[in-house]
Amino acid sequence: MMILHASRIARDCLHTLIRGPWKKEEILQQIATQGVGSVPIVVVATAFAGLVITQEIAFHMDHALHTTSMIPGFTAQFILRELGIAVPAFLLVSKVGASMTAEIGGMKVTEQIEALQLLGIDPVKQLVFPRWIAGILSTLALTLLAMAVTLFCAIVMAVLRYHFSWQEYLNTLRHFVGLKDLLAAMVKALTYGAVIPLIACTYGFRCEGGAQGVGSATTQSVVTATIAVIVLDFILTYLFTLIA
Repeated sequence: MMILHASRIARDCLHTLIRGPWKKEEILQQIATQGVGSVPIVVVATAFAGLVITQEIAFHMDHALHTTSMIPGFTAQFILRELGIAVPAFLLVSKVGASMTAEIGGMKVTEQIEALQLLGIDPVKQLVFPRWIAGILSTLALTLLAMAVTLFCAIVMAVLRYHFSWQEYLNTLRHFVGLKDLLAAMVKALTYGAVIPLIACTYGFRCEGGAQGVGSATTQSVVTATIAVIVLDFILTYLFTLIA
């Protein structure tokens, strides 16, 4: 039932995407909430992730290969293909997805959604579509920011601790990553940005039982969205390896 309900909401969002109308003020407000509001936590988390990944890769390369010369290539590949995409997605699930489910779930249990329907207003167009579009745009922007911050911090760690020069690091990096990696990251980001709001809103619309029901729906939403991101990551990564 949950999948069926989510597919209906997705269909209505696609219909609104093509035919309109677009509520631009609502979309901009949601971009500010989801995107701009998530910048600090994404920057902090990915900055430390960049520092950690350089140390981890250097440690294992030194013990296994007795050299750290390949740090730039392996670090950049892992950041652009996985870490820089997955970290912001999981942060958005826990921050934006949970908030979205709680907000719409609160409207559901207080019968505000039914009131919209009685007024002839489509709840999907009014509530879901702006969040869906904002989620796609925000996730894409945050993913690009996260990859840039993670890679920058990884370079800083490599330069300060493992005595790489900036030019040496960037020259080595170019042999391991290219436009295909960036395009794959953008496709993943767009997919996560589309799926997370749909799952969050679906659980919000199906919320029942007052405040306790809102809490339960929020928990289920976060768990489902997290699993969805992991499964989609595997599927997309597998497809990209076949194409490459």
